[in-house]
Amino acid sequence: MNERNPIIDESAHDIYLHAQALLELGKPIDAARIAAPLEQRDELPESYLELLARAYFNTAQLNNAERVLRRLIDTSPTNGWAHRILARTLARRKQDVEAARYHRIADGFGVA
Repeated sequence: MNERNPIIDESAHDIYLHAQALLELGKPIDAARIAAPLEQRDELPESYLELLARAYFNTAQLNNAERVLRRLIDTSPTNGWAHRILARTLARRKQDVEAARYHRIADGFGVA
């Protein structure tokens, strides 16, 4: 299996679509609850990890957000969005020195 294009079964895709719709409806708590089982899968597309990170960040589940964002950066180190949101997550947790590092990386990618 290719890490860049993992094979996703229909049930995982349905979970993703449901959680995405909930986020769009402004229901991040429900989205996080629905999407949480995806995290147990070994391989996920970037979009699935981004959705999980958004849901966790938007519900102030900062430990979960950090874990997912670090996983996303490990699998896709050029994802500037992940670096920026990890920086914001760390800043919310008062880890300013480490947050500044990830802000600089996101700046390097040109992420606002």
